[in-house]
Amino acid sequence: MRIIGNIILVLIILFLVACGSVEKLAKHEFDDGYYKLKSPDTVSVRVFAKISNDSVYVYPVMDSGKKEKVNPSKFTAVSLNEIKPGGYLYRSTFIKNSVDADLTTVLLKYRPSQTNVPQQLNANLNAAIYLGYKKDYHKINTSISAIKEVSNSIHHFSFDAGIFAGIGITPVNPTVTNDNVMLEYDGMVFQKGVAAFVGIDIFNIGIGLGFDNLLDSNKDHWIYNQKPWIGLLLGIANF
Repeated sequence: MRIIGNIILVLIILFLVACGSVEKLAKHEFDDGYYKLKSPDTVSVRVFAKISNDSVYVYPVMDSGKKEKVNPSKFTAVSLNEIKPGGYLYRSTFIKNSVDADLTTVLLKYRPSQTNVPQQLNANLNAAIYLGYKKDYHKINTSISAIKEVSNSIHHFSFDAGIFAGIGITPVNPTVTNDNVMLEYDGMVFQKGVAAFVGIDIFNIGIGLGFDNLLDSNKDHWIYNQKPWIGLLLGIANF
């Protein structure tokens, strides 16, 4: 019951944080910047995309020494409502590589058995900063209705891997200290590790390998101190 209660509490907090970060999450989808434009019938090209309302402005990119240079006098403006089969940007994908910085949380931690304590599945409040290398795919999908009406939408997929570090809480009691600590309290831990994420539109979920350090004088008795765990992570918002 304690795990279920903690999960509910975590989800409530994540919902409140997410509601306050809608603009951040939207920017996580498709923003102005340099992309590799991949189309079904043409070779991939480097472009600069500017997004304005429901239109995409595509500028060609030229190499200028070690820097990329945009030609502002040559661009193609396409409204999402005007993309049709066989036309420009039909089923195209904008691909971007970047360094990603996110606020994340570990929803669940699986801890292997230690001494006489069986394996544990913990869900305690925590937050971490994640830093990784990310690959974004923004794909233009076109659908045609039974009456031949064309509609377009942009869907986002991403993959990234990196490191994380943050603060959390964990139960400290006689069971997890080999009866060396008689108190029962919620201790503070420093958590860190590596993780890999998959993103679909605004949702970003991953799996990680982490380690915790108890931040008080009972750390030498805590059986999980610096012991590995496997976790389910959720990205909340990007910076």
